[in-house]
Amino acid sequence: MISIKKITRLSLITIIVFSVFVIWLNFYFVPEVRTYTTKNQSYEESITEKHSEMELSIRVMGNIHQQVQNSDKPEISDTLQEAFNRNKGILELKSKEIMVEIDGLKFNWDKLNAMSFARHGDSILELSSLLDEMNLKAEELHKLMSEASIEEIPYDSLEELKDSNTELSLRLKNEHRILNNTIVGDLNAIINIMLIILLALLLGYNIGVIRFTSKEYIFIHHSFKALGSNRFDFESLPTVKSIFKEEKEMKTYIKQLFDERKFIAEIREILLEHYIVDDVIESLFESLEKVMGIDRIGIAFVDYDRNLLIAEYGVSNYDEVLLGPGFEVEIGSSRLSSMLVDKQPFMTSDLELDFMNHPESPALALLNKEGIQSNLVLPMTMGEAVFGMVFFSSKEKRFFGQEHLMLAEKLIYEIKGLLNRAYFTKVVFSKITTSFSELVDQKDNETGDHINRMVKYSVAIAKGLSYKKMPGYDVDRKFILEIERNASSHDIGKVGIPDSVLKKPGKLNPEEWEIMKTHAAIGADIFRDLRMGLTVFDPEFYKMAEQIARHHHEKWDGSGYPDGLKGNETPLSARIVAIADVFDALTSKRVYKEAFSLDASLDIIKNSRGNHLDPVVVDVFFENLEIMVNIMNGIE
Repeated sequence: MISIKKITRLSLITIIVFSVFVIWLNFYFVPEVRTYTTKNQSYEESITEKHSEMELSIRVMGNIHQQVQNSDKPEISDTLQEAFNRNKGILELKSKEIMVEIDGLKFNWDKLNAMSFARHGDSILELSSLLDEMNLKAEELHKLMSEASIEEIPYDSLEELKDSNTELSLRLKNEHRILNNTIVGDLNAIINIMLIILLALLLGYNIGVIRFTSKEYIFIHHSFKALGSNRFDFESLPTVKSIFKEEKEMKTYIKQLFDERKFIAEIREILLEHYIVDDVIESLFESLEKVMGIDRIGIAFVDYDRNLLIAEYGVSNYDEVLLGPGFEVEIGSSRLSSMLVDKQPFMTSDLELDFMNHPESPALALLNKEGIQSNLVLPMTMGEAVFGMVFFSSKEKRFFGQEHLMLAEKLIYEIKGLLNRAYFTKVVFSKITTSFSELVDQKDNETGDHINRMVKYSVAIAKGLSYKKMPGYDVDRKFILEIERNASSHDIGKVGIPDSVLKKPGKLNPEEWEIMKTHAAIGADIFRDLRMGLTVFDPEFYKMAEQIARHHHEKWDGSGYPDGLKGNETPLSARIVAIADVFDALTSKRVYKEAFSLDASLDIIKNSRGNHLDPVVVDVFFENLEIMVNIMNGIE
């Protein structure tokens, strides 16, 4: 769900990024482009000028050729020989200079193409072909001149080269003009697109804020008006569809506020209706059981004269309460004695484990027999003294949380004075507290140790590949860092696999296996959606995580899933993670198997070379086997 805070932050970041980009565009990129285009223009003009100069020399060569052919004298005059040598030198020099300037022109256009993220690849390719042709013509002219003599001037070839150079010069001028226009058009398009995106973002942000302030104002106004009138029917409030995260959080908070106020109102009614403590506790438990889902409530009082904690009341939703009225324990032998001093709540999330650690405790023994697993104990105070304790209990482990404590504090504030009136026979009952929580069923995910090991294996393999510098296995520091950040995401898609399949201890049947295989696509879809949402900043963002999630079960021979990719069609990152995942799966105990020995695991890896696993990655794995074994043993 969209967050107004995030939208505001993104809008600010976008404006800053766009501003920096525009500054960079105007003060670096555009001048840089102009520098290269100016150089190119100079090269083009120089090449055209040299072609003109060569054309004149070729004509002179033609005249010399005619004179030599028409002369009846066997000897050639010094003047004619000198003219031949001079023009021959000019043609050799200019052809060589043209080749040098063609190289400079090609280099500049390659730089311009790189600066524009290869957007002009087709035009550059066509220009390169033209320049190559011009270069060949220059080389041909240079060769002709180097081999020519005044007796054998290749005039026909020179004429043909002259005409060809004229045509090529015109084509060069035309291609240069087209490329210049394309670059200018791209710059204009980029600036316009940035302005459109910026305006759209600001417009959307303003619309959202206006909607939030106008629609939600009505909702908030009616909410507080209802609370002020002690009307706690949340469903009667005006309905507004939540678009922003803050809207949803606000509605959730207001609903909690309504529920709390309604619950407190019910508690007040209970305390007004009953005067006998037993009746008050019974009625309180009925309400607390519905709201909080607890299984038991108990109350004990402090007898300072006899140095005892005495249980007076115990109500539960099951038949037998063993730790009930009449149970006594010396204050000094109870771990709850510290509560008399610090007056802080005491929470136990696993009473079974607690009893194993303190088998001498009679109270824990009784609670363990009752099946109680979690306890929340709160002190009742009168002035500065603790006169009693309230016990909230559940048969679920880790049941109580901070939210329960927050609700309890509110309840205590409400019932503190009223409880004095209800508890008129023995002691004043104060500070009843409770809380409620939601237990979220979690997937039986792999342990953090598996994830940590698998990431370390992947990083070690990536580093090994980086040392090899093999074609097709280009691994740099950035790649290694991305592997370290994203390798752990390989099985995130298992969040979408039913527990009946994911937690099955035995072999999966064909239908279950097909379900299990969908986790790769599910994980990839998660990261794809995230990545698409960041295109405005970095279109490559989360790309490796998406590749790893989708393709870490592909096989080298093409028999993997979900896409049946073969060989290096599978991204290198996924091929690296694949062997790391396989090795840790082999050497670890899983719900469906025991751990294989190291030797057996290594044999399986070897046998998987070239069919399941990338042979190069397998070789790197074994080249770094000592590191792998150390990681497996938790040494590094």
